[in-house]
Amino acid sequence: MFNKIKFLINHREIRNFINYYIFTIINAAIGIFSISYLTKHILPEDYGMIGIYASILFFLPTLMSFSANGLQAIEIVDLEKDKYLEFRNSLISFVLISFSVCFIFTILASLMFEQYSFVIVMATIMGFITTFSSIHNTELFQYSQATRFGLISTVTVLLGFGLTVIFLSFFDLDWKFRIVAIVLAEFIVLIIRFFFLSTIGSSFYFIFDKVHFKYIIKYGAPLIISVLAGWVLNQSDRYFLLNSFGLKEVGLYAAAAGVASFVVMINSNMIKVIYPLVYKKLSEREGKNFILKVSGIYSVIILVISIFFCVALSFFGPFFLGKKYLSAMPIIYIMCIAQAFFGIYTTTGLVIDYFKMTKLKTILVLLSAVLVIVLSFILIPIVGIYGPAIASLLSFLFLSILSLIISLSLFKKYNVI
Repeated sequence: MFNKIKFLINHREIRNFINYYIFTIINAAIGIFSISYLTKHILPEDYGMIGIYASILFFLPTLMSFSANGLQAIEIVDLEKDKYLEFRNSLISFVLISFSVCFIFTILASLMFEQYSFVIVMATIMGFITTFSSIHNTELFQYSQATRFGLISTVTVLLGFGLTVIFLSFFDLDWKFRIVAIVLAEFIVLIIRFFFLSTIGSSFYFIFDKVHFKYIIKYGAPLIISVLAGWVLNQSDRYFLLNSFGLKEVGLYAAAAGVASFVVMINSNMIKVIYPLVYKKLSEREGKNFILKVSGIYSVIILVISIFFCVALSFFGPFFLGKKYLSAMPIIYIMCIAQAFFGIYTTTGLVIDYFKMTKLKTILVLLSAVLVIVLSFILIPIVGIYGPAIASLLSFLFLSILSLIISLSLFKKYNVI
């Protein structure tokens, strides 16, 4: 028994799984503690502005890079070192140009929506920084440097929280400096990433390579539509609430989403571990039972974790959230289960990703996005602030079921045994 456990621990995928989840738990704890601190120091209306900031930030890194991280991961494997470095410099150059274009629209948007000008500008700057960070993250994932990735992410989260406490508690500044704190933390760590933990910064030179730029755009353009539909699925709820109620309700919802992000972290780290195994099986046209088994086991695990997390919150949540945010508790429960179903979708969706059915996946996500919009309009008059959360839950359930059906059809189409 001991030898079997030792063998499993020495397996690279198992070690990566353990490393990812150790840091996931640490980061989740810091995140929940940060939310607890914020709900006791800022008003729901101010948290609503942070929620608007987060919703804008959601799609900007993908928009600036044209979702090229997947392409970067492929090029690391396919290209020789010199050719890959040239591609990486082209990608960074592309991001610099796209950021410049995005910033022009940011200025115009901030003039049109003066009330939200601060969050619009800061989200654009943060999107630019995190796009660069993701370039380094892609290399860490590809080279299986789970521990380094975990340490970097934890240091970033800790630094952001530490700066938040300094700004809000010691200098008595307002909610805007929560955003300043996390942007500043990400920027400091980015400098360390590029110049001390990698050669990205020292080896960079600007390249205006039309061939590479067209390659990036051709790869990412279809995915942009999917990302925008994903934005509707994950972020449009804030705007439904803003339109029907106000910033206070958006703030309650944003705080709830922050707590529910615990489940999101579990999903994202699970995918990092299992997708190499799934892709390897599919490349050999086998692994149907393995993939279905993994999806089934993970479905049970993530639902059980989400339910236990909700039960624990029902006892301890009031101690973590400020009194003005207690009405957000039911939203947290709904969103946790919703994110569990989204995690189920991402596991079954790996089959769709492997066979590069990007158009099919885009249609799938678009259908779910339409469902969110329709259900939100129907449910808000009936159940109020809980309407968008229930709409997300039902849409993610629909997404997970439909992706499973499509995956089964792809097994048959490509003779996966």
